[in-house]
Amino acid sequence: MLVNEAGAAKAIYARRSPIVVRRIAGEQLLVPIRRQVGQMSAIFAVTGAGASIFELLDGARSLGEVRDALLQRFEVSADQAWAELCGFVEQLEENGLVERRG
Repeated sequence: MLVNEAGAAKAIYARRSPIVVRRIAGEQLLVPIRRQVGQMSAIFAVTGAGASIFELLDGARSLGEVRDALLQRFEVSADQAWAELCGFVEQLEENGLVERRG
């Protein structure tokens, strides 16, 4: 859980594997293949900034660096980018799609 910006900005997250990523009708679908295919809740759809965030969570960049990349890609304030990033990372973590590595 991301509590304060100062500490969380240094946190490093990485995509968990194995996850199959497919683009369908403008959405990026994340399907963890460790779960049974019949579990529709295992499929996670992302678009726009969410797809960029998932791509940037590579295990090398800190969340602060991911936020900076979002600021370059999208016209949002730093506060808005941080709030979106933290909320989305928490969702991904709850769904077992990313893990904290640092």
